[in-house]
Amino acid sequence: MNKLLKVTLLLVLVVGFFGAYRYGAAEDEGRAEGQGPIPPSFDTQVISDGASVKHILEGTYINSGLYESTTSAGVYTPIDSATTVQCPGTSGTCTISADMWAANGNANTTDNENELCLYVDGNPAPNCNYWIGLTPTNNYWTGSSNSQSVSNLSTGAHIVQTYFWSKNGAKVSYYKFNYQVFKP
Repeated sequence: MNKLLKVTLLLVLVVGFFGAYRYGAAEDEGRAEGQGPIPPSFDTQVISDGASVKHILEGTYINSGLYESTTSAGVYTPIDSATTVQCPGTSGTCTISADMWAANGNANTTDNENELCLYVDGNPAPNCNYWIGLTPTNNYWTGSSNSQSVSNLSTGAHIVQTYFWSKNGAKVSYYKFNYQVFKP
């Protein structure tokens, strides 16, 4: 029986190794034919936005409503009203963060990428120009969302607003934007 156990174990190992080899080979073949997933390429650039520092929430401002208009193709369009937020204190800095969500659709073109961007004092947040979604065709709707922040802002009043961009234009309906002010 000891000999039968050894032969069985050897057979299991051979089948296991062959299966693992074929699985890896099949993945490589799929990638070569453009059918399998290709791991993403990561940029090694380090972007410092103060995320590694403990922050204390000083205030939250909530904007929500119905925009109910169509944005022009390739144009950054303000969706909510400009809101004044306060960075408290007499010294130091603050961080303003925004969690943004907007329903968009009613478009008839394909490849209609879109963006939601936080603007602080009339300037876009760093990394604002990245597509976050596709506005669907055939007059369907989707919800696009994004979260961005701007750090090292001086104390005092700052104006925040969210802008929507669509490659081919899209209608924006309901939106909700939460602006938070943090002190490091």
